[in-house]
Amino acid sequence: MAKEACKGGKRSKERFTVLLCTNMTGTDKLKPLFIGKAAKPRCFKHLNIKQLPVTWRSNRTSWMTASLFDDWLVCVNQIMIKQKRKILLFIDNAPCHNADIEYSNISLKLFPPNTTSKLQPLDQGIIKNFKCYYRQYLVKHVISRCPIATSSDDIIIEALDAVHWTKRAWQAVTQSTIGNTFRTAGCVCSTIKNVANTTINSDSDSEEEILTNDISTALQNPDLLLVHLNIGGQSLSAIEFIEVDEDTSAFNEWNDVDNSLIIVDEQRHNNDDNDEDDDMPTETPPKVIEAMEMVRRLHLLAATQQPQLHSLISQLDSQLTQLFIDSKGVKQTTIDDFFHRN
Repeated sequence: MAKEACKGGKRSKERFTVLLCTNMTGTDKLKPLFIGKAAKPRCFKHLNIKQLPVTWRSNRTSWMTASLFDDWLVCVNQIMIKQKRKILLFIDNAPCHNADIEYSNISLKLFPPNTTSKLQPLDQGIIKNFKCYYRQYLVKHVISRCPIATSSDDIIIEALDAVHWTKRAWQAVTQSTIGNTFRTAGCVCSTIKNVANTTINSDSDSEEEILTNDISTALQNPDLLLVHLNIGGQSLSAIEFIEVDEDTSAFNEWNDVDNSLIIVDEQRHNNDDNDEDDDMPTETPPKVIEAMEMVRRLHLLAATQQPQLHSLISQLDSQLTQLFIDSKGVKQTTIDDFFHRN
């Protein structure tokens, strides 16, 4: 709700910042950069952060900073070096975006000031499309917890939930949507397959119409889901819910190079790693054999109530069984080796 008070209930103070990056055809979507407030939230206790489906970074504001952005560019440059590629990367002129640093395989170009809404392809619809999917997963999570919750405090959303929703939402944004968005922003390359027949003089209205249809389609599911929820006695439309954080800052409005107070040294704040969810109990991950028992109960659910789930559950059952067999095989080999040695 642009520049309006929160409609029903209170605004959450929890914030994450996500950086998305893709090529103009949508065939190369980089792993999202995810910025939270804690270096290692409690829900990450049993996890290797490097194996998350996002690149996790943190500071006390969960904002993008010049330091974090520069570190991200270094990582992307290393990826391009390994792939023997050189890329042109367009960025807006936010204070945290430093285009003066040179990289061997990345050429940085800044959009002119005050043109982001017109020229930045991700602002033309990719981010909104991503948010449609992300908030769809969020609402489904809330609805699924309602039957067992006695109050709103029982419905917990952890950083790990947000990470997985981010991964799924980014995967759900199609190549078609990305391609249409870049063309709407005026980015056309005649050498790229499926864009070869598109000329600079093509009817931009048709591209915008296609993009609008993409977003409208993505909004349908959240609209249907939000019917089941009331917030403070009121209901939200999908577009209101998607744009609820439209005016929330993702970076310091000043030049954060000169205002280093917002740049957080993660090592100095390691003692505050769990500050965002200290009261949450740590959940111990199940063993493979325990997960197999869960799948057995899922089979019972499918057999008695939801037969359409059989195929998915069987795939999961097969993979878990193979993991169990492989783990036993490793142990048996170790035992055999022991007897052979003796």
